[in-house]
Amino acid sequence: MNLRRVSASLCLILFLNVPFVYGDIESKKDDLNETNQKMDEVKGNIEVTKDEKKNVETEIKELNSKINNTNNELETIQININNTKTEIEKSKKEIDKAQKEIEEKNELVNKRLRAMYKTGNNVSYLHILLSTESIGDFLQTFDTIKKVTDKDHELLESMEKQKKVLESKKDKLTSQEKQLKLSTVQLKNKKRELEVASRQKNELSKELDQTIQLSESQYQELINESNKIEKDIQRLEAEAQRKLEEARKKAAEEAKRKAEEEAKRKAEEAKKNNQEGTEAQTPPTPVEPKPVEPVVEKSTGYVWPTSGRITSSYGNRLHPISKVWKMHTGIDIGAPSGRTVVAVRDGIVITVVNNKYRGYGNYVIIAHDNGTSSLYAHNSSLLVSKNQYVKQGQAIARVGSTGASTGPHLHFEIRVNGKHRNPMNYLR
Repeated sequence: MNLRRVSASLCLILFLNVPFVYGDIESKKDDLNETNQKMDEVKGNIEVTKDEKKNVETEIKELNSKINNTNNELETIQININNTKTEIEKSKKEIDKAQKEIEEKNELVNKRLRAMYKTGNNVSYLHILLSTESIGDFLQTFDTIKKVTDKDHELLESMEKQKKVLESKKDKLTSQEKQLKLSTVQLKNKKRELEVASRQKNELSKELDQTIQLSESQYQELINESNKIEKDIQRLEAEAQRKLEEARKKAAEEAKRKAEEEAKRKAEEAKKNNQEGTEAQTPPTPVEPKPVEPVVEKSTGYVWPTSGRITSSYGNRLHPISKVWKMHTGIDIGAPSGRTVVAVRDGIVITVVNNKYRGYGNYVIIAHDNGTSSLYAHNSSLLVSKNQYVKQGQAIARVGSTGASTGPHLHFEIRVNGKHRNPMNYLR
């Protein structure tokens, strides 16, 4: 039997015995990708909500500061009102005192006039002047009368002026008191509005706290779910590897059995041919059949999936779309759209996804016989199908910018038992 045909058969047995396991892995990896996208979305929402809460807390501080200032203004106005009331009461007393003095002075003048009237029987200042005996007495008496009347006049006028000043002061104080009371009402209304706004902001802050707590709880659940899916992927890939080993072992046994049968058949043919020949011929010595090893990939390493410059390395980075720091699970190779993408190692295609608008976009996953798998994402087109066996260097896709991408490039990953690894450790 042609050894090359045996090798081809062995490859087919080796890789097509386990596709159902890889189907489960494909489903789990889709679940993991979707969960990670939800985690990014929830984390982004948490950051936005925290920023909003900081703004609300700043507004609350400003409102509380305004309330404190308003309280201080109210206290100052109340002190001014109390002082104004005291001044008004003082002015009232001064006005009453001035009024009383005016009345007393008027009463004094009236008494004098009444006394003059009673003693002189309609005695007047004129009568007094005419009663003088000489011109000197007349002038002296006139001067005395004038001084008394002028003094009474001046005193009364002065007292009236003082009374008017006090009344004017009282009016001003009363007006000032009204204005202060009006300011008090306005400030109290302002204080109530500020307190209402502060309460609303505090309620909003509490709601944001609840939203953050709920989102963080949701984020933790997604982390737990992501970890569980990764463990499931590890378990399934380990199972797939075990089945591959079993398939390899069965293929080796089958190859050995077929090789032994082929060697036995050839020995029997040779023996038969010898028996039919001359008797003098020495029968051929039987040859021990050599075991045939299963054919595995000839390459001992990995080739580059496409040519181009690395635009984003493996590790933590600021995501170009979500603007959130997160783990970059592979490398990005910048290349023009349509450039050929090749398999980095022999293997079987376990995932083919055409999705232009989400996540990895159009991507392919290939499982290799050494327990690793390779992922090729954001392609413009895919050239292979699920369960297809591919050789190292075989074209499998074309570079593109599908899914969550900012421009044409190839996102390339290496995973071992479901865990991402730095691809540069394998490509170098």
